[in-house]
Amino acid sequence: MGAIEIKVNTASLQSAIEDILRDYGDVVYEATAEGIKAAEKVLIKNLKAASPKRSGKFAKGWKGKASRDKLMRYVGNTTTVTDKKGNEIPLANILEYSTTRGKPFIKKTHEASIDEMARAVVETIKREV
Repeated sequence: MGAIEIKVNTASLQSAIEDILRDYGDVVYEATAEGIKAAEKVLIKNLKAASPKRSGKFAKGWKGKASRDKLMRYVGNTTTVTDKKGNEIPLANILEYSTTRGKPFIKKTHEASIDEMARAVVETIKREV
């Protein structure tokens, strides 16, 4: 009895593996983009909770915005105040950076939210993939 020789076309195998990995990569990319949206919601929730409560308007002003890159989101506050010259200034800038009226909390809140945001991303990816 002689040995059976099988010829394997490695080019087609490699192509098939690349196609599968490309499809999987697309799924992971989309799931990660959804996870980033979940992280954005976590940060907004935490910023609202940490915001000064004087009128409540500032806390309600936290909004998220998509960027061109699906794996990035911007979070900002839409509340502005008018200075003596009539210029509109974002209230968040005054609270975070003013040396006389500042009550910094945005950077601290972001840093304190990182673990919770990361968990939100991972949970979303696990659900999607």
